Amino acid sequence: MSENNRRELIRIADDMNGTSNEETRQFISRIVSDLTNLKPSIAFVGQIKAGKSRLINGFTGQAEYLPSDVNPWTTVITDMHFGHPSGRTAGAEFHFFDNRQWQALIAEGEELRNMFPDDEDSYKREMIEEQVEAMKTRAKLRLGESYKHLLGQHHDLDDLNSDDLARYVCAGDDPTEEGEHDPGSDRGLYSDITRKAEVYFDIGHFPFPLTVTDTPGVNDPLLIREEISRQYLKESDFFVVVLSAHQALSRADLKLFRLMQALELGQIVVFINRVDELGGGAEDAGKVRADVMDGLEKALGNSDIDVLMGSAQWAHYALTGDETGINHDEVLAWLRAHPEQMKQYLDGVEEIRRGSGPISREGVLRFAAMIASGLPDLRRHVTSALTEGPRNEQLRMAWQHLNSFAQGELERSKAHLRVIEEEISPAPDSGDENSKTLADLRTLVTQKTSEIVNDMDDVLANLRGVMDDTVAESVSAVVRGPNGDSPLLAKGGDTELNFTPLRDRMRELVQGATQVVRQRMLSELYSIDMQSNAALRALPGWQDPSDNRMNTSAVRWFRPDTTALTRGITVELRVSWLSRLISRKSVVARAERMIVQEFEMIGDDLVDTARSDLLERLNTVLDHYLALLAGHLEHRIGSGETNERTEAQMAFDQAQRIVAELSAVFGADDVDKLLAEAAE
Repeated sequence: MSENNRRELIRIADDMNGTSNEETRQFISRIVSDLTNLKPSIAFVGQIKAGKSRLINGFTGQAEYLPSDVNPWTTVITDMHFGHPSGRTAGAEFHFFDNRQWQALIAEGEELRNMFPDDEDSYKREMIEEQVEAMKTRAKLRLGESYKHLLGQHHDLDDLNSDDLARYVCAGDDPTEEGEHDPGSDRGLYSDITRKAEVYFDIGHFPFPLTVTDTPGVNDPLLIREEISRQYLKESDFFVVVLSAHQALSRADLKLFRLMQALELGQIVVFINRVDELGGGAEDAGKVRADVMDGLEKALGNSDIDVLMGSAQWAHYALTGDETGINHDEVLAWLRAHPEQMKQYLDGVEEIRRGSGPISREGVLRFAAMIASGLPDLRRHVTSALTEGPRNEQLRMAWQHLNSFAQGELERSKAHLRVIEEEISPAPDSGDENSKTLADLRTLVTQKTSEIVNDMDDVLANLRGVMDDTVAESVSAVVRGPNGDSPLLAKGGDTELNFTPLRDRMRELVQGATQVVRQRMLSELYSIDMQSNAALRALPGWQDPSDNRMNTSAVRWFRPDTTALTRGITVELRVSWLSRLISRKSVVARAERMIVQEFEMIGDDLVDTARSDLLERLNTVLDHYLALLAGHLEHRIGSGETNERTEAQMAFDQAQRIVAELSAVFGADDVDKLLAEAAE
């Protein structure tokens, strides 16, 4: 996703709005809004003491912004916005919990905790509830009477320093029972009620606007902090999982990866931090990396997660000049062991020498440390992945829609200019005929849309039935066990129920059904396109515009959202928990009914989400097409004024300029590809 391309498309779209009809303007305004808010987010996650905060400082170039000498530092989600769409580049907003959000934190967390329970898992609803109450108690002691007035509110600071940030996101010291508080050290004053922090910067060295998120560590002794980290996993587009070279890929790390895989989070990269602390340098680091890759392959199967290495400490030295713990020989040895980084270093030094400023030994050493830190490689990896990811799809679709409108305007202005030059008088009733044709085409689209939706509902209704039958059959097989030997009644300890095959089958069913709906939609959209073109060709003197094909990209690129399948099931737990609720005698029958009901609700959510997403994409295609038709059929009759020829020429020149500017946004090969995709 090129930032220049995004900004250029927004500029061109704003320019087009000045000459478009009302129907087209509404659609273009939606495109501008989508492009303006096109801002990916990157979350740094991992265990406590893995060095996330210092790593983020190096990644963002904000030296010492997030303190790394306080344990624990982060107790809330901290979003660092670089180049925010609002234009804000300084200050921060801090959002406070209310009672409803605290309860949601507990309830939603139980779903995640139930996905991968194990014997050593200390997550329990009761403990989380106790810790939430402890947060409230601490907040009341710290804030006094203002506590109840702050819930659900937010603070907005125009300027921000590290001390301000510490008041909202640092754990701080526990207040005394007497409520005594040192006004000179109010670290953590608001942290227990702060739900989220949003901090604003200019775009810095990033190629496009993005948000970098610091999360509380997983495997944290304070469970609520880990709970917050886990629940935020669904909120980001890209994840940097930070591992410590000293204890890479522990059991807690593997559990996090399995959860991320189950949540279908998509783009992930692993960064092994603190390699500077390994005794064997690059050789030991290489072994650690190989072990991590092997462990991921065994745990996740066909893992294509990239694994990078480096040192936040080296980046810290590069940014600040703080040589504490820095061995320059080790930095240079690391570069020699990694030829690609050595080339980056040598090329950079050569560029420094060609510059006009003086060259210092310290400057060269700090530059070497930054390259060896792995942070430049991590930035390139992340931004490249985001450039080629789903965000790029949105950019391509926006270009296709804008190009359709621009080509249509060019054809209309060309035809108008030709009419004036040839002194052809339009038929007196041509405006009425065009209006009638447009009304007929709108009726056709409305009728076809109703037929498409009815057909979609039939397919999805059948999907609900098949899914319910599949759920009933699969749950019965798991709960009752082979030969009627239910695992719930097995002796010798706790037993877990495995519904992974059922989840996989439900995913296959929804993917198959929506594929059928998608193909039928495309067929009907093609029919609308053909009938519309036939009606247009019947108009006297009609000439086909070059862009009259319907753009069906939104439907063709549809993929069903299956995140509902990541939800935990109440009795996907141990029999010891279940036995507290129901008697052993009826445990199998009751468990089966409960599980079937919960999976049926998940199935309903899958179908409802697929229906709403498909309907939204269908409407996007048809809204664009109707706006295009309205532009083609816009009735323009000469005003009789002497400057009509000049105005027509100006309109043609402007339309030609916009088409050329759109073509220049991408290279010639990319434009041909985008046009081919739109015409499929």
